[in-house]
Amino acid sequence: MRKTILLISLCLIASAAMAQFTLERLFMHVQLHRDGSATVTETRQAQIGDQGTEGFITFNDMGDIEVRDLQVWDDLKTTYVTEDDWDIDRSRAEKAGRCGYHPTDEGLEICWGIGEPGNRKYVIRYTLTNLVKAYDDYDGFCHSFYEAENSPAQKALLAISLEEDTLSRDNAAIWTFGYHGEKGFSEGKCYAAAEGAMNNGEDIIVLLQLEKGVLDPAVKVHDSFTQTVKRDALEDSDYNLEDAGLGENVSVQKTRQARMAALRRAEASSDDDGWFDDFETDSIILIFLVIIGFIAFVIFLIAAIISVFMTKRRLKALFRQLFDSDKYDDLPYYRDLPLGGNLLLSGITLSSLEGFAAYIDRASFGSKFGLQQVYDAFILRMIYKKNIELAYDEVDGKPCKLFRISEPVKPAAGKDVTDIMESQAIKKSELKDNEAIDYKVTDAAMNQYKGYINDAGIEYHLQKLLYDAAGDDHLLQPDELKEYVENNPLEFRPFGILMSKLTSETIKTKEVNKDHVLQVVGFLHYLQDFSLVAEHNIEETSLWKEYLVYASIYGIAEQVRRDMKKIAPDAARLDDLMPTEELISDFEPLSQALLNTVIFAYAYQTEQEQHDIYERHSSSDSGGGSGSSSYSGGGGHSGGGGSGFR
Repeated sequence: MRKTILLISLCLIASAAMAQFTLERLFMHVQLHRDGSATVTETRQAQIGDQGTEGFITFNDMGDIEVRDLQVWDDLKTTYVTEDDWDIDRSRAEKAGRCGYHPTDEGLEICWGIGEPGNRKYVIRYTLTNLVKAYDDYDGFCHSFYEAENSPAQKALLAISLEEDTLSRDNAAIWTFGYHGEKGFSEGKCYAAAEGAMNNGEDIIVLLQLEKGVLDPAVKVHDSFTQTVKRDALEDSDYNLEDAGLGENVSVQKTRQARMAALRRAEASSDDDGWFDDFETDSIILIFLVIIGFIAFVIFLIAAIISVFMTKRRLKALFRQLFDSDKYDDLPYYRDLPLGGNLLLSGITLSSLEGFAAYIDRASFGSKFGLQQVYDAFILRMIYKKNIELAYDEVDGKPCKLFRISEPVKPAAGKDVTDIMESQAIKKSELKDNEAIDYKVTDAAMNQYKGYINDAGIEYHLQKLLYDAAGDDHLLQPDELKEYVENNPLEFRPFGILMSKLTSETIKTKEVNKDHVLQVVGFLHYLQDFSLVAEHNIEETSLWKEYLVYASIYGIAEQVRRDMKKIAPDAARLDDLMPTEELISDFEPLSQALLNTVIFAYAYQTEQEQHDIYERHSSSDSGGGSGSSSYSGGGGHSGGGGSGFR
């Protein structure tokens, strides 16, 4: 009787612990980029109890795939602080509003604080490098995107899309494993959808095969995708290998293999007298194969070393050709505003060149270019133009610093930076071994900004956002900006996509303008050595305001501001050239709020799109070439390791 009571008690405790967390819906959007990397955005709708401290996603068996660029938001519109070294032993309150990376013995976890209990929504975004690899016959991958460990998803949908194209049966094929449900193509994406609640131990494993030319993956594998990745995944599955282009069905192959093995055993048992001769012959063959294998390995190793050496030598020669030097300190200064004062193009160009820093004996150029830097630079420029001014007023009976926003005037359409970059790029035939830069924004949704993907257009749209958010009194608080975008996320999302593409997704490595390189990097070199340069003439001093704007988009504004103080310690003169540190710090919350609103608007619509896809496919049996998933199979996949709350 006591044992029965104890058993019942343990079951009740276990049930109560599981009831603390319920993952009601899981939406995953995987956007594939040209180089084979992928941006994964997961939206997890969950019931959170009053126990536990964090959510987690585990990544094991990743090979050369790395997890980077972690970002997390929640239903309270909180942008989480990302930590490189996550401490799993902290309290719930200490983890709230924070996320980070937690290395394990088997791989890596990304974790985030779950915060307050209740019906919560978390948006987790990260990058998987080298997900898609280029094989001799196809490009593709076999990867486990979700493994139900604790609190398995009650509904789960995964959608995969291309950054610059659509997926269909004409250019791709998909097989899925580890769950009961559907898979197929719809509206330019491929998808995997579980038909009901998932159970512990189930997976969403995707085998995706892409025709050559759809992407250009950075990792090249000199082997057959069909005979390695695809065969391993489909073996022991419900799919027919003959239909998948792999010859006979698995069951037929296994039957034949079993018969051959039995025949060999029968022959061996009927000829016992020759067993020693067979053993001696087999040993010689084995030794011979080992020697051949060792020689092949040595040849492969030597070839790999030579290839790496030749690549570095070629790229270093290319860099010397671009810069007329192979050492950063020897690069000439450029004192004028680079690229004719084109701020946005200068930032993009410099960011594109970061990968070459190692070839002139530097880990990096020491610059940083992203959304935050773009907003810092354009807000500073609007401050200089008096389009944004600091104001003081009372809010809820307390003195508060506000921002007075002038009404924006829409400029005439101009030439987009993308058009400038394409028209002025050096042709491949004019630059040997050219592997430098190709910048493009090809998303069809960006057509609405045609003529305004430039300095004047970006500044106008940013000022209009601030002006509209400020309301009738034109006095803006950072919280007002946040509230405005939350109420208008779909309207603002296209601009968020544009800014994201301009600062992160558009940089490739194919073409470059040598004169652009010399101006942009020479100007960066000049700003970094600002206090060391012997002479600063009067004409140059008149450009100091713009110098600070460029330093902001390069991410080195603080250093340049300190150097300017050394050169011009007179406060009155310096204040005329640039805002004081106090004023700059007053505007930092505005810049940060702007960054958060862009991220929120981008993530919000992504979730909504995934929700719509799920609702359509959960109510239909097929569409776009869909079919059933295989519960078994999926061998040889990367990823997996479980996820949930704890």
